[in-house]
Amino acid sequence: MNWLFPLYLAGAAAIIAPILLHLRRRPPQDRVEFSSLLFLDAQTPVPVSKRRLENWLLLLLRCLALILLALMFSRPFLQSENAVAASPNRATLILIDRSASMRRADLWKRAVAEAEKLVKEAKLTDRVAIATFDREFTPLWTFEEDRHTPANRLTALQTRLASLSPSWSATHLDRALIAAVPSFDSSTTTLKKRIHLISDLQEGAKLDALRTIAWPAELTLQPHRLDLPSNDNFSMTLAAAEVADSLRESSPSAIRIRLSNTRDSQLRDFTLAWQNAPKSDAITAQLPPGASRILTAPPNSTNATTLTLTGDAHDFDNRVFIAPPQPRAVRIHFLGKDATRDEASSPLYYLARALQPTATLAPVLTADEKLPAQPTDILFITGAAPADGLRDYLERGGFLVTVPSDATLLKTLTGLDLTITADTSDDYRMLAEVKTDHPLLKPFADPKLRDFTKLRFWKHRHIEVKAPHSSLETLATFDNGHPAILTARIGKGTLIVLASGWHPGDSQLALSTKFVPLLYGWLAAAGFRHDPAATLLIGDALPLDATQSHTITDPENQTHSLKPGETFTTTQIGLHKVQNAAHTQTIAVNLPPDEGRVLPLDPQKLAEHGIKLSSAADTSSASETTDQRLTATDTEQRQNLWWWFLVALLASLLLETALAGRAKWSAQSPVRRSAAPDASA
Repeated sequence: MNWLFPLYLAGAAAIIAPILLHLRRRPPQDRVEFSSLLFLDAQTPVPVSKRRLENWLLLLLRCLALILLALMFSRPFLQSENAVAASPNRATLILIDRSASMRRADLWKRAVAEAEKLVKEAKLTDRVAIATFDREFTPLWTFEEDRHTPANRLTALQTRLASLSPSWSATHLDRALIAAVPSFDSSTTTLKKRIHLISDLQEGAKLDALRTIAWPAELTLQPHRLDLPSNDNFSMTLAAAEVADSLRESSPSAIRIRLSNTRDSQLRDFTLAWQNAPKSDAITAQLPPGASRILTAPPNSTNATTLTLTGDAHDFDNRVFIAPPQPRAVRIHFLGKDATRDEASSPLYYLARALQPTATLAPVLTADEKLPAQPTDILFITGAAPADGLRDYLERGGFLVTVPSDATLLKTLTGLDLTITADTSDDYRMLAEVKTDHPLLKPFADPKLRDFTKLRFWKHRHIEVKAPHSSLETLATFDNGHPAILTARIGKGTLIVLASGWHPGDSQLALSTKFVPLLYGWLAAAGFRHDPAATLLIGDALPLDATQSHTITDPENQTHSLKPGETFTTTQIGLHKVQNAAHTQTIAVNLPPDEGRVLPLDPQKLAEHGIKLSSAADTSSASETTDQRLTATDTEQRQNLWWWFLVALLASLLLETALAGRAKWSAQSPVRRSAAPDASA
């Protein structure tokens, strides 16, 4: 049973009045003239403290009358089960931001406290779910769990948040809200749906993906923005690295840093230095509020790997990690006598001097008249050579460069019917056409390196294929139309055929400025680039060879073993050490640049993306309350249960009047009967 005006029920407390009146009742004080008291028994008056209730039925009728009066004015009505099911219970998702910007001051502690407050305020009949987000949406307590054990939601929140802390990831608010929509399952269909967003709502939060969805009309969002007294903050990110012009230069590239200051900041002075570097190497300057500036990193005399920025109170975005120089070993084998390494007329002599270590590559050149037993990345062959094993080497992904003296080796490798004859002309040859757009000749796409007019070839071979073919591709030709450089794909590998050698006995190639770029272009085509690897950001996957197993050591010195084909997504800033059977590499992972934009975002920006904010939810709630009130009034007017209470009230009053009159008559009758004999006397 429900009540239209439940406050009138307080009137039922008036039943205390008849109880007190019955307890304070005194004997009749009326004086009756009587001739003689000789025949009457004297009685001692009963003290008030020892009086007991008399006429229980009369007392109960009077109390019942008051209760019925209170119930009648409260206007009772009976509510159907459908109306009860439509009660304003809610399905609430509490979404907590744990991105890197929440590391500032006590934001995370306040976010946890706000979440606990919301959980305590929820009714047991409500459905509550809890999730966190940064780059990804992570459920902590689902609606399904809450449906089975709603009383455990606060304990689950406290337990599961105790093991969490803000991550280093970016604030992908759009992904989190999109993922939150389908988290409302079938058990919440008939409930009012709402999301409580607990976040610092910083400007760097991602919102673009929200434009790709239609926000559900029945789902509302209530932002709980956590603000700090001051938004003073310097941020630092890696801007760019200048690659050295010379491919053989071993000095590190210049490092450029982008510094930014918030718009309403009160700070100006900053210091930029390498970690543990002397003060003399630091850069001290000023940056006005709202400004950004590109600076070149100071000298790194200690070979440090971390640049630090000081000057503000929030250091979560004040470090940039730079991977140290780490040349990658490239195994190169020359099929020939190692003794010719120091002979100026031999091809090995020029290979050994051209393939020097760089900041990122460390060529390891070996020479022998037999094929190496260990796996080789690149193989050079000049003259005749046994074809045994070379076909398999290429099909597995090998890289072979050859200057053939006859057609035997090429026939075995390519399966083509071809001939190779020496050019007996006494005149030298020059290059007439070069495909500089081909990946194997990519360095020569630069106009500064595209001039081949000074390059002369004293001896060359004429390579002719007798039948039409498509496997051999000509990359360069001599001025007499004969092929100078040919290439073919064999299985997963690459074959390069040179019609002339690079040593001075055959050409001027080894003595020209084209030789070193040509070799490093081949290294790049084989998968060994000389460019420094780009710095990764939190959430990026480490570049791993899918064919090998890896051991990864993260910045906290924890190791992770990966099987071939497994991936590793970065979750911490710092240096990650990647080891496999071939080499060891150190990779720097830094904070996403937008995470340093910490000025608070106006929640109205979310409404511009079609999200229904809590202001609309409040209006809807008020409308729902009004509708429920009107429905209750209509139900009460149709039932008119108060009439039955009025009838019961009148009946109880009539019965109480009759009992009260009878009780008074009974109290006076003994006196009259006792006085009659004495009067007659």
